[in-house]
Amino acid sequence: MLKRIRRILRPVAGTPFHPQWLIRGGRSKLFSYLRSIEERKIILDIGCFDKWPKAYIPTNCSYIGLDYYETARNLYDSVPDVYGDALKLPIKSETINTVLLFDVLEHISDTEVLLSEVCRVLESDGMLILQVPFLYPLHDEPRDYVRFTSHGFKELAIRNGFIVEECNAMGHPIETSTLLINIAFSKTILGWMKDKNPAAVLVILLPVFVLLSNLLARLFTMLSNEDPFMPYSYQLIFRKPVL
Repeated sequence: MLKRIRRILRPVAGTPFHPQWLIRGGRSKLFSYLRSIEERKIILDIGCFDKWPKAYIPTNCSYIGLDYYETARNLYDSVPDVYGDALKLPIKSETINTVLLFDVLEHISDTEVLLSEVCRVLESDGMLILQVPFLYPLHDEPRDYVRFTSHGFKELAIRNGFIVEECNAMGHPIETSTLLINIAFSKTILGWMKDKNPAAVLVILLPVFVLLSNLLARLFTMLSNEDPFMPYSYQLIFRKPVL
């Protein structure tokens, strides 16, 4: 259902009329992570989708986009550089400088094996950059398995030979709650339309509702201090220690 919502709402992407507009405000930190990657590094993007990170990394870096065959072909209709399984990476040990894992970890059935594989392919002092949802609806089902808190990430990193260098909770509680409300209303009204429910006539009010809720949430957030109480996602940097 979320995939259908994204397709229908594509024309208003990037505007406050989009139910997930508030997420865009959290991307600047992720972009800064990518721009901070040193030149001439080898970057492995696991679950690369359309390879969008290439636009933000140094042009002289070697970028490898990897995705699972079934996901790339059937879900996203994308063409990675390498087809592979994140639980058994087709990459030689200690040959990668930076691994990207954006909105992928929650779709992997065995998180421990995934991070073990990432640690294996990373060189000493290598970096893993992650983005992982927290308070966010189920998506790409049935392959949506886990959510971690900041405390859970620290334990996960320690168990798999990493140090947590940065852990940023994305989204003020008002932003997160507004995001969820917008998605819930959009999904409900689309369901009414599919079922030919007379209540579907309320779709004409949806753009106004989403616009006002987004703008009010952004205003209240600007007037408030940062609060990691209920983030919609986490952005993190794991570092493989120098041995």
